[in-house]
Amino acid sequence: MILNQRIITRESLDSSVPAALKLKKRLKRFALDNELDHLPIGDIVSVALDEWLTARGF
Repeated sequence: MILNQRIITRESLDSSVPAALKLKKRLKRFALDNELDHLPIGDIVSVALDEWLTARGF
């Protein structure tokens, strides 16, 4: 997986999301529950978005 590489080039993916989804709060809870709180939230989002796009053939 690309996130396991020691040095990776990063780019910003700025996006506004509906506050009603409470994504920041839910992501933090997910990270704590799965002992991933040492990872940046952006890495968790990257993996989720990559899997979603890959499943759709992109």
